[in-house]
Amino acid sequence: MKKDAISTGLFIAIGFICVAIVIAILMPVVRNVINDAVSSKPDLPAVSYVQPVDIGETAGIPLVLHPAA
Repeated sequence: MKKDAISTGLFIAIGFICVAIVIAILMPVVRNVINDAVSSKPDLPAVSYVQPVDIGETAGIPLVLHPAA
């Protein structure tokens, strides 16, 4: 009975150690991937200004869609 308890305890302890090692290795990798994804976002323009077209300037230019043959 004592042998079973010791072997079960060692099994659980080794399992915790393996999980801790995996977390210690994966945590920096995941953190780097997240930081790279956040830092590579495209820059959005702060102000979007569109100047309207003045119809008075373009009124004198004739627009021909189908030239007469």
